[in-house]
Amino acid sequence: IDIYIEVVQADGGTRTTGLTAASLALADAGIPMADLIAAVAVGKVDGQLVLDLNDVEDKYGEADMPIAMAPRFNSIVLLQLNGRISKDEFPKALALAKKGIMEIYRLQREALKRKYSATPEGGM
Repeated sequence: IDIYIEVVQADGGTRTTGLTAASLALADAGIPMADLIAAVAVGKVDGQLVLDLNDVEDKYGEADMPIAMAPRFNSIVLLQLNGRISKDEFPKALALAKKGIMEIYRLQREALKRKYSATPEGGM
């Protein structure tokens, strides 16, 4: 299976957005998967951990850590760190990422349920 994603405009987060969208597209196409993949980036900007970096924060921040997970299994499938965070900040960054990932995962599942449990046209 080949997946191609064309980014028309971006303000950061293309890798994590692409992974999340590709996972949802595969599920929508009926491709069997053990779980959906949801991804976010956590970064460090002006000494603070932030979720979902924009382009300026990504380019000029102190760190960028994209993370993708298979939430049902609590399994990290991608973790990359560009820049530096302390060993004390790492578990906080991971917890922040997981919180964002769980929200995205909820939205992914909700979108699929909404699409496939919709009442047929003309039905009640």
